[in-house]
Amino acid sequence: MSDAVIGVDIGGTKIAAGIVTSEGEVLSPRTVPTPLVEGPQAVMDAVSLQVDLLQTEKPEVRAVGIGTAGLVDSTRGVIVHANPNLPGWTGMPLGPTVSAATKQPVYVDNDVNALAIGEGRFGAGRGFREVVYVAVGTGIGGALVRGGEIWRGTHFSAGEVRYLVAGWDEQHNPVILEDYASGPALEKRYQKLSGSIDRLSLRQITERAHDGDTLAVQVIEEGARILGHVLGGFVGILDVEMLIIGGGVPNIGDLWWNAFEHALRQNELIQLQNLRVAAASSSTHAGLIGAGAIALNALDSH
Repeated sequence: MSDAVIGVDIGGTKIAAGIVTSEGEVLSPRTVPTPLVEGPQAVMDAVSLQVDLLQTEKPEVRAVGIGTAGLVDSTRGVIVHANPNLPGWTGMPLGPTVSAATKQPVYVDNDVNALAIGEGRFGAGRGFREVVYVAVGTGIGGALVRGGEIWRGTHFSAGEVRYLVAGWDEQHNPVILEDYASGPALEKRYQKLSGSIDRLSLRQITERAHDGDTLAVQVIEEGARILGHVLGGFVGILDVEMLIIGGGVPNIGDLWWNAFEHALRQNELIQLQNLRVAAASSSTHAGLIGAGAIALNALDSH
């Protein structure tokens, strides 16, 4: 093993940390609750503590990579903007703070960028220089790889596909893609169409679909088709080599994937007929591996 780094994945409910090897293996993974109620400094302190504990186990680690929700200035390691899941996170100097506390070089990026970086180094994106990565789960996030590197855009928000307009409501207001195709969107749609008082989880809706519930099948296929049609135009304009889809929603299986791919390739742009489409790595440590890959890539470039 030539290099080992520490990967940290910061989410709204938990912080996952572990040692990531140059082969993409995760050692000593651990999770702790994200101390949101105590404020952003407490979150950074919790990250630093996990890094220190892992360094004690493996003193030869050479760097720390962090993936976090929000828009990240990866050059400075600063959170440019964060959503309500991490209150007070905007403006936090995450990289410099953790680096000062742990005496390690720290590299920070957006969590979906981290997933794309992990796929490029260890997974489906390996060897491809033009890639769109889309995570479809509780929300919808995206990342763009151009020339083999993450393309972050002028304001570090390139790849934010959730905001693509996917339709209009009864008052002719635009509705974004996340409100049609994410996991919660499918749950709300099924609840509305079924007239149920209780909102079923996506897992329950999927089970019903597999048991022959035609409404469940309709809702899943509808969401997948909308995603496919919208991403078809987006990916076609960028003219990339590969589209990688991750997140929990695609785990529904063939019912979702067949509807998604059929809609994606219905677009008249000829390049979409030959576009490679792949599922992201299903590892439970994908966020950690991506965070580790941030640091490994940084070490390679120095």
